[in-house]
Amino acid sequence: MKVIGVHPIAGSPDVHLLEVELDPAAPFAWDEVTQEQEGEPRESWQAAYDEQPLDERGRWVFFFHLLDLDRPLLTPDGPVSLPPASPLPTRLQGIEYDPP
Repeated sequence: MKVIGVHPIAGSPDVHLLEVELDPAAPFAWDEVTQEQEGEPRESWQAAYDEQPLDERGRWVFFFHLLDLDRPLLTPDGPVSLPPASPLPTRLQGIEYDPP
């Protein structure tokens, strides 16, 4: 997994939209995308939410609650560093956050 962008969601200060690139030919375990929350058991850690494909080339987006930009995402491919947060690009503005 390669993180292309991390974008805060207006009106939802604890939520980010992440855009990633995956190998389109390989299966991917979304339930294994998480981030360590120190002092909490793993089953309480946040995980990818509402993952959606953007295209056939392997670009996807998903929401993540309580994201710590200073910690890597833990993925089936290993830890992945996060780029700095940036404004939501126009091409992703049609993706709506639906709270769980």
